[in-house]
Amino acid sequence: MFNSSVLEVVIGLVFIYLLYSLLATIIQEILASTFSFRAKILERAISRMLEDENVPTPRINSILHLFKRTANAENSKSTTETFYHHPLIKFLGENKRHSKPSYITRETFSKVLIDLLRGDQVKPGDDIKPLIQKALDDNKTNWGGAEISAETLSYLKSIWADAQGDIEKFKELLGNWFDDTMDRASGWYKKNTQFILFFIGLALAITFNVDTIKIAGKLQKDPKLREQLVQQADAFIKAHPDLDQELASQKAELETIKSESTKNPDAATADSISKTQYLAASDVKKYDSLIARRDTLLNRAEALITRDIKNSNDLLGLGWKTYECIGCRWECYLMSLLGWVITALALSLGAPFWYDVLNKLMKVRNSVASSTSDDKQKQQDSNAPKIKRVG
Repeated sequence: MFNSSVLEVVIGLVFIYLLYSLLATIIQEILASTFSFRAKILERAISRMLEDENVPTPRINSILHLFKRTANAENSKSTTETFYHHPLIKFLGENKRHSKPSYITRETFSKVLIDLLRGDQVKPGDDIKPLIQKALDDNKTNWGGAEISAETLSYLKSIWADAQGDIEKFKELLGNWFDDTMDRASGWYKKNTQFILFFIGLALAITFNVDTIKIAGKLQKDPKLREQLVQQADAFIKAHPDLDQELASQKAELETIKSESTKNPDAATADSISKTQYLAASDVKKYDSLIARRDTLLNRAEALITRDIKNSNDLLGLGWKTYECIGCRWECYLMSLLGWVITALALSLGAPFWYDVLNKLMKVRNSVASSTSDDKQKQQDSNAPKIKRVG
């Protein structure tokens, strides 16, 4: 059986972690939108597919690369740069600052790569099989004249042979290659952003003085404080009953850099130009939704800070105005640093994790409270005076 006071301390900590992990996630998404994290990871994935370079990159360098400005290289001799100069890819960028797309579909990837192989001088009715074969034989794209790297060339020849020269089958195999690479790229994105989330969490912990050790000590000593914070947690869950679904959807979006293809019922009968326009519209729609989401992030962060976080901070006395140090100041700072690091590690687990934990803990608390109430009622009944009947 859980001790109710220990359970309430844990609930209080989890609630604090949830509020600040929500804020950390919003800040992370603002950074991802501002510095085009997805576009850079997507470019890295495309480059891994089309170039032979496979030099291990330290994690810190990968993270720092995410904060560098995205720019189009003037030299477009590489296959990757030729790929990004294709109009279907080039015009998916938002502006000069965000010049490269954050999402593309598998159909877009296949379409562009086939265009590079067949060239830009194709006319309606032309047989493009010899053009693709020529590009593979010459080790050079017919569009842009970019040299195809050896390993990429070997793989393209392999799937071209598997397709037996069937263009539609070749497109399908190219799409499968893209999907496999994007699954791994999503893993790269998740690892990098989790490191970033830790440092965001550490910055928040120091800024708001969210010291896990001190918070736990306060909650352990003050039953009234525990009860008030648990009430806030309960009210927050009731006010956000669908937050778990929203967080699950947000987590899925944050961890992917691939735009899901939407089946167009008329795509099979559409001509090549209209199909290309449809694929581009699919990517633009995804990108527009990202821009719209980015525009609301600051408002959500402000609301979270001025309402839920402010209430909990006022209750717990968090912040630097109430910072107290008994004894050596350096020892206090070292203990605070430990508490901040614990908080940052907790926040790096993400809001979906803490929301799920908080829900489960609240159910356990309610069941404990119900059991305790039943025990008290039974005790009262047993202590009640018994009336003896005579006769």
